[in-house]
Order: sequence, then structure tokens, then C-alpha cells
Amino acid sequence: MLKGKNIIVGVTGCSPAYKAADIVSKLVALHANVDVIMTNNATKFIAPLTFRNASGNPVVLDQFADPVSWNTGHKKLADKADLLLIAPATANSIGKAANGIADDMLSTTILSTEAVTVFAPHMNPKMYKKPVVQRNIQTLREDGYLFIQQEKTMPSGRILYSMLADIEFIIQEVTGILLAKAK
Repeated sequence: MLKGKNIIVGVTGCSPAYKAADIVSKLVALHANVDVIMTNNATKFIAPLTFRNASGNPVVLDQFADPVSWNTGHKKLADKADLLLIAPATANSIGKAANGIADDMLSTTILSTEAVTVFAPHMNPKMYKKPVVQRNIQTLREDGYLFIQQEKTMPSGRILYSMLADIEFIIQEVTGILLAKAK
């Protein structure tokens, strides 16, 4: 279904970072080529080896590291991507993108790609409600970035939008975005 599509999955440092491995596996199962960029904080939650095994590609951790291999036909990730998915997207990664900060490989790629860029947020509900976080999200939306969010009802009955959407929901949304772009 996604044959020939190049997707970058950016993984940031928060508790559901391990779920990104499932997202990568499901995108690969749909025949997408998936590359993974991890922030340093993401490596505190899940090992890069997990993503290398799931994607079949080297994981990018450091923007200044020598490439794993030199291939003259290889383009920079930012140039070859059809879609950049940041999942989970922390308040930090959203804030960096909204304010043009490029201090690691993921934030640099967000700013340098022309691909459709999609954030799937996950953060503490108190953080999510902060006016600065809401302004950053609004700024990114106004700039054309997309967000995948899903209403979640907690056992207390409280409704949240700050939690990472279900994996199947994310896959469905990404697939829909790519298929709509192809038309």
C-alpha cells in the first residue's frame, strides 16, 4: 500500500517511545521505506537497535556522525522523505520546531525537509494545557504542519488529547495523508 514511499519516524524522549517501534514495523509491513531518527533522550527509553531491526535501516542519532555507508545515489533523509512523522512528539520537540531551533538531527530535519511533517504528541496533561505549548501547536498548524491526536478518556472520566494516539489510528492517518498526497 505504501510501496515507494519514504517515511522518516522521529522518536523523542518520553515514556511511549517504545510504541514507535510498533509504528515503524507496521509501516514497513505496508511496504514503506522507513528511516528512524532518535533524539538523545529517546535512547534513554528504547535502544536504537530495536529500530534498526524494525526498519532494516541504520538509525540516525547524531547529525555530525560519519554516515554508515557512502552511496552516491543516496539523498539526505530530509530530501528523500515523503513524510516525516514525529511520534511521540514531546513538548520540547514541538517547541523547537515552532521556534526554528535546530540543535539535533531531528530538529534540523524538521526544519530542512519539504516533506509533509506530522506530529503525534505525548506529554503530561498539565504541560499540554500550558499556554506556551498551545501557542507552539497553533503556530505549527498555521505553518502547515499536521497533528495526529485522538481523544482519550481516562478511568477518572477526564478527556485528554495529550496522550499518544493509538498505533492503528496513527498508521491509518499517515496512510491517508500519503494516499491523498499521491492524488
